[in-house]
Amino acid sequence: MVDKNNPKTKRTSWDETFINLAIMVSKRAACKFHETGCVFVDNNHRIISMGYNGPTEGDYHCIDVGCAKIDGDPKTKKLKRCRGAHAEINGIINAQDSRRLKGATLYSVLSPCYDCMKALNNVGIKEIVYYKGYERIQTGGEKKEEEDESLELAEKRGIKIRKYEGRVLLKEDNVGNSCVCPNC
Repeated sequence: MVDKNNPKTKRTSWDETFINLAIMVSKRAACKFHETGCVFVDNNHRIISMGYNGPTEGDYHCIDVGCAKIDGDPKTKKLKRCRGAHAEINGIINAQDSRRLKGATLYSVLSPCYDCMKALNNVGIKEIVYYKGYERIQTGGEKKEEEDESLELAEKRGIKIRKYEGRVLLKEDNVGNSCVCPNC
């Protein structure tokens, strides 16, 4: 319904639009501890691709059977490597042709890990805007670690990285959560 006494006077910025879209996409994540998503956009602010973190096709979803790194294999309970593919990798795959990403901007809930940064560098990403910093959960879940190598690579290759400081329009419950305590 139109309210003529209260007309719209502004709209969201591109950063606000795309980081909020990345947060919305992150709600599809199947990881128990890193709810993250990303959106790749071109110079004309057109969406090229989106991705969220989760297992490869046909594998177990962590929210269904537990995290391989913390809870172990659902059958043997032996701790194993993460089954998930990160949002950035899934976004690169979803682009169908990685050449489309050359010169693009990535909007991501979490800053990229070093492995993802290597892939982003190779496809030619020019800028990364992130909402929260990424911390890798070590096997067993007792410790977390930062990955300074990703920032070093970005600086070396001239990839602009900046932390988003604007409004979040969606409910922020556990956005980008990397805590392993049950209360988060």
